[in-house]
Amino acid sequence: MIEATTRWSVTRRKIFTNCARRYAIKYIDNNRPYLGQIKGNYHSPWDLMIKTSREIFFQLLADLHRGVSWSDKLIQSRIRFGLTSQLISFGLTNKRISNKKKNQLISGAFIRIKKLLKNSIITRIVDGAIKEWSFHERIKPVSFGHLKVYCSPDIVYRYKSKWHLVRLNFQSERIQPYVELELCSMLLWSKYNQYLPNIGEKFAIHGIFYTDGKWRNYSFIPSQKMLQESKQLLEKDVHNMNLLQIEFVKNLSPNKLPLANSSNYCIRCPYKISCPKF
Repeated sequence: MIEATTRWSVTRRKIFTNCARRYAIKYIDNNRPYLGQIKGNYHSPWDLMIKTSREIFFQLLADLHRGVSWSDKLIQSRIRFGLTSQLISFGLTNKRISNKKKNQLISGAFIRIKKLLKNSIITRIVDGAIKEWSFHERIKPVSFGHLKVYCSPDIVYRYKSKWHLVRLNFQSERIQPYVELELCSMLLWSKYNQYLPNIGEKFAIHGIFYTDGKWRNYSFIPSQKMLQESKQLLEKDVHNMNLLQIEFVKNLSPNKLPLANSSNYCIRCPYKISCPKF
């Protein structure tokens, strides 16, 4: 018996809307032996680079919060160690990935972090112009009705009379039709934080997205209407996820579920093995 899902996150939403098969393998029935084999067989070095970039940047933020700055040499060293560890853990040893390719990935992660440090918001934090700030990991959900929502901001800071909620995306899609409503989910987190006000008008929201070699800011002042529409989006998403789950249970085969429309989404998919599209 597969229980109905009650969890929502931006990552789950992106996977669900792009490929039902990938969503089913990752979230619905991930205990079957053949699915486990699919999961363990492939992780794109590019995706591991993105994951490492994020982890290293948050290590940098943790030290910065303690008043410790990093040199470029230390950033590069941490990236090299972190990425090498990730590659080895997924079986991508020197026999499967060349030193040249690994160095290109390390360089890519370094450039990504250095460009982020030049972002207007991050620069003000690093330089001390923003004095009241914190950073968070999206590992603890907040309750929204019967749902568990993973929606914490990556960075929170206060400037003048407003609290600013910031979400970072180290590899963003070019087209994001629901970006404002997805970002507004951070307001749900704020309502459960005793140090923050629960009125939408006291916030500013920022998405900092990396795409086409650049970090881009998407900023706006949320409204109560947007917050309500964001809540409706969450509820609709989870409802549709459970409809997909019901469909999956009929035959227990992810290969019979709808596949990604765009082949670009398949390039680094970890579940390409045995996918009927290939």
